[in-house]
Amino acid sequence: MILAKTRPSRAAAASLPLHDLSTAGGLPDQPFVAVVPGESVPLIPLDLPGALKGTARERVARRQLRDAYGGGETGLDARPARLGETPEAWQRMLVTEAATRADWARAAAPAGALCRAVLPDYLGLPAAPGLWVIEADAARIRARLGLEDGFAAEPDLALALLQETVETAPPRAILWQGALPPEIAAWLGARGLPVCHDAAALAEHGVDPPRCFSHGELALDLARDPGAERAEMHRSLRRLRLPVVLAVLGFAGWIGAILMDMAALRDQGLAYRQNAERILREVMIPTGPILDIRTQVTQVIDRARGAEAEAETEARPLGVLRQAGMVLRDHDLTVTQVSYQPGAGLVMDVQIADFAALDALVTALRAAGTEARVAQSVTREDSGVEAVLAMAVTQRGQR
Repeated sequence: MILAKTRPSRAAAASLPLHDLSTAGGLPDQPFVAVVPGESVPLIPLDLPGALKGTARERVARRQLRDAYGGGETGLDARPARLGETPEAWQRMLVTEAATRADWARAAAPAGALCRAVLPDYLGLPAAPGLWVIEADAARIRARLGLEDGFAAEPDLALALLQETVETAPPRAILWQGALPPEIAAWLGARGLPVCHDAAALAEHGVDPPRCFSHGELALDLARDPGAERAEMHRSLRRLRLPVVLAVLGFAGWIGAILMDMAALRDQGLAYRQNAERILREVMIPTGPILDIRTQVTQVIDRARGAEAEAETEARPLGVLRQAGMVLRDHDLTVTQVSYQPGAGLVMDVQIADFAALDALVTALRAAGTEARVAQSVTREDSGVEAVLAMAVTQRGQR
């Protein structure tokens, strides 16, 4: 059974107490971190390219692990140690026996969610960049070497591991807790490494105060079985396979229906255009290409209206002359010239006896419905008055 555990905040995680699962007695009744002997859970260093990510990185790491230590992974529990400031670029794996890990998980199971994680004891030490934290007792030494490395071992082996690590990543300072074995103290003195017994003194060496469980340690919970979690996830995905397939098929059917509707609308639009072009050929545009139906129809209608207006305008002067002729026959005058001038209308040159007769003529023309006016008049001794009459041509009742 996989137990769901809430992840505490960094401040809360730093204050979690430790409980050694190897000791007799019951489990705490408050949140805690269970620790197990670090000798049984070493951090194995690997040489992984920085470009590898995700499952590909884990696959290459497992192959390197098999090549370096021989045999297969049967009976082993190996998981990436995603620690430090760049957890995705991890370079170590946490390795233990699968049966031993299962025993630890069963021992911590009665605590339920109170047990935040099961970790090797050296990961229970505080850590900071550039700092070694070492805790020793009479029989063993636990060490946290920076953020990503650590071990638990006997003093002789611990000295060898420290000597190997200092060549590649020397610390700025060492925080020592507990008794200091003479051989390790002598080696540190020979190397000139600063040793502090109080975290407050680390600031003198440019080292930040160390913190517990603030660098991804709780994610390495040995109570969790990644293989079982992956199997459960695969089972969940298999259960979702049929609904997902049905949803995909439904979506595909919906897309197909949309495409069919679009094809039908396209065919209908083509039929409408062909019908419109046929009507235009019969009625408006017998020849020439039809490119833009709306624009071309508008142009044809405008041309037809213009031609109609021109025809009415051309016919109007004759109607005005006919109206004026019925008035002119009742007056004593001589018409010498008749013309049409755009803007002035029908222009008529007349000779009449005097101005009184001219005024009577204009009045009669206006009474007959023509807009007559005297454009010009002059008196002749031999012929009376010569005048130019302008009679406006109207269109649709408008001047």
